[in-house]
Amino acid sequence: MIGLARIADRGPFVAAALAAALLLAALWLPALVAAGNMSGMLILASMASMFFLIASAAVVAFVALRHGELSAIQVVGGCLVMLIVVSIVLYQSPIHVPLVASVFWLPAILAGMVLARSVKLDYAVLTIVACGVVVVIGLSLITGDSTEFWRSQFGSAVVMEEDAAALSVEQQEAFMTTMARMMTGALGVSVVSIALGALFLARSWQAGLFNPGGFQKEFHALSLGRNAAFACVLIVALAIMMGGQLAGAIAMVVIFAFFVQGLAVTHALVKQRGMHRYWLHGIYVLLLLPHTLLLLAALGLADNLFSLRRSKNV
Repeated sequence: MIGLARIADRGPFVAAALAAALLLAALWLPALVAAGNMSGMLILASMASMFFLIASAAVVAFVALRHGELSAIQVVGGCLVMLIVVSIVLYQSPIHVPLVASVFWLPAILAGMVLARSVKLDYAVLTIVACGVVVVIGLSLITGDSTEFWRSQFGSAVVMEEDAAALSVEQQEAFMTTMARMMTGALGVSVVSIALGALFLARSWQAGLFNPGGFQKEFHALSLGRNAAFACVLIVALAIMMGGQLAGAIAMVVIFAFFVQGLAVTHALVKQRGMHRYWLHGIYVLLLLPHTLLLLAALGLADNLFSLRRSKNV
């Protein structure tokens, strides 16, 4: 994958073309698989699409880290011109594809600029979290009632068969309402996770080319700080007491941030104690259980209070 960084390092135009190509691959791959009636490949296509989306944002973030803000802006400008042309040709709208790029690229690009200036990974991660919160609040303000908005987006996705339905009409309605209430928070978490993946990938490319092992040290030392931890606890408490959808969505985003710190703590402790990497593999397998994410978030919160890692330079 570091070959993508070498290609992006050849100049703004090359980087822009690479980022645009990766984004278009991310958008088209699942559609092409679905159109070809290859349903068995749809999961693999979706996973590949996610990688291409993260990699496209990582290319621009890498340029920001490697060459600075001006070069990153040049790449974004060139890329947007290409995407606008493609969007007009395919969708008869100049904003369809660029809008997707803006939502998923902007947090990673801003974080890359912050990291390049501050050389502090925690500042960059908090920048992405702030962008996720802005997306959640913005969607809530635009839609007014985001629950009804998401229900309208579902449309007829759930098809009820009267003779063989596993759930009653009331149960299906309750299920759809529950899903709709979670979707705004899920969107915020998606934006944050894609941006974090792009930032970490770009930083690992930079370290692999110019500072081997540097990203591992940064990630193992990741700490969002006590102030952020207290803010997270306050937001979660308010979400529990108020029960509002917006507060719950913001809580999902900030909890995910400390889940990432929990992962960093886990990686650091495994290395510190000389444990086999299979322990990490086990943790990632356990992520299939939602409670594991909450436990790691709690670990990340606790680390800000009790310094569970012996050294921040591990």
